[in-house]
Amino acid sequence: MPNKIFIVAGELSGDLHGGKLIRALKNLRPDLQIAAIGGDQMAQAGAELLFHIRQTAFMGFVEVARHFRIIRHIWYATMDFLDKFRPDVVVTIDYPGFNLRLARAASQRGIPVVYYISPQIWAWHQSRLKKIKKYTREVLCILPFEANWYRKHHVKAQFVGHPLLDQESPASSADLFANSSRPLIGLFPGSRVQEVKQILPIMVKAVAQLRQFFPTMEAVVAMAPNLEQAYYSALRGTPPIRLITGHNWSLMRNADALLIASGTATLEATIQHTPYVVIYKINPLSYFLARFLVRVNSITIANLVSGRRGVVELVQSKATPERIAFEIHRILTNKEYNAELRGFLAAAHARLGTPGAAQRAAQAIMRYLPNGN
Repeated sequence: MPNKIFIVAGELSGDLHGGKLIRALKNLRPDLQIAAIGGDQMAQAGAELLFHIRQTAFMGFVEVARHFRIIRHIWYATMDFLDKFRPDVVVTIDYPGFNLRLARAASQRGIPVVYYISPQIWAWHQSRLKKIKKYTREVLCILPFEANWYRKHHVKAQFVGHPLLDQESPASSADLFANSSRPLIGLFPGSRVQEVKQILPIMVKAVAQLRQFFPTMEAVVAMAPNLEQAYYSALRGTPPIRLITGHNWSLMRNADALLIASGTATLEATIQHTPYVVIYKINPLSYFLARFLVRVNSITIANLVSGRRGVVELVQSKATPERIAFEIHRILTNKEYNAELRGFLAAAHARLGTPGAAQRAAQAIMRYLPNGN
């Protein structure tokens, strides 16, 4: 019988990395049977989906509470599937609220658990370290300092590199914005419904203010592929703002500046070395509760791996249209600052390791199969 692996990624970024991991696993063992909670990327790579990320991508204490009944249904269905499918290995990808519970359930059933792209517990919620130590066999880290941090806490870990370094920039869209008006501003309001609802209206207002200084400016919103166009209603009745999907890298490469909701897109922009401003805004109660758990003074990986804050972060009350417009204006008009920021991003990019993260992760996971390969 073929070996079986169950992989769980609850969000869009996890689906992207999970898809690459599945392809790497299949390259090593084409006969592997892989089931997953994930999205289109993981399904296209060859996984049979138990649930799609459209049903699982919730963020923040309040948002999770609102969707408790859905999450509970998914949980019990997953436990039933775990007992019937009986995977040889469970691979968890980020999504700690769900995946740490899954790790415990799998461990109690004698199923080894490997955590790929672990939750950033070195940054916040360090109470989760005990669960990772107890219920996972190994943590496959994507940031250079994570593996040492885990080892200091007596958790088996290895740095495999960041999977975004393997992302290929689509040649077919290379000239999509070649003739765009200047300046060109890219807007990335996130991949979750609540992110788009909270952040996109603020971005749109900032664009309106910027157009007073740059009348020919073009603004383009990158729509998340897992969301419907209806969620971008903030664009209705505004001065022309293009809405695209599937050309994120082309937009990032050609844009003069970017507005990005905190998340994976900031790493993509870092790799492109395109200047950006980070915006983070969630339900006030969720933010209030999270403040008691945070252990770092930055939410942007480029800042964290560099040890200093080179990228501006506008969080909660600081994320105003006026402040956003000011920071983008500075990027567009101050050549010295622009060059300094691009240099900062290039240096942060260099610290992320070398390509091949999915292959290295797949090789590590294969060691936990019954035959060890």
